[in-house]
Amino acid sequence: MRTNKWIISGLAVIALLSLSLFFVFPQEEPAPDQRQFIRAAVGNYGSLKDKGIGQVEILSDREVRFLITGGSDDTALSQEALDNNLESFCTLLLQETSKSPVKIDPDTEFELSYHHRQITAISGVYSCKNAKI
Repeated sequence: MRTNKWIISGLAVIALLSLSLFFVFPQEEPAPDQRQFIRAAVGNYGSLKDKGIGQVEILSDREVRFLITGGSDDTALSQEALDNNLESFCTLLLQETSKSPVKIDPDTEFELSYHHRQITAISGVYSCKNAKI
């Protein structure tokens, strides 16, 4: 009988210590999503297929890669069209960063790139930076 009291008392003490640790060291708030504005820009970009884009990879909160689809004779794959697509995405991305609840330094530079998996000649990089001074 005495052993049962010690076991029950010990379990009660352990439970109280566990609860007190929970309140003394509360869970940290999760960090805000640093890529939320990039996802919003991709969502508002329109039909990716019409632009010759098969997939968008968000590599970091400052780097986005577009994987190009289609053949080499496709008009959507011209270097000029792809560069224009990245420029228009840059404009949209900068608009989304201004709406973002996460504070972003105005001098932040984003790296936008496109790449075709089968045709290595179809690739490029575009530096996206806010032009306001």
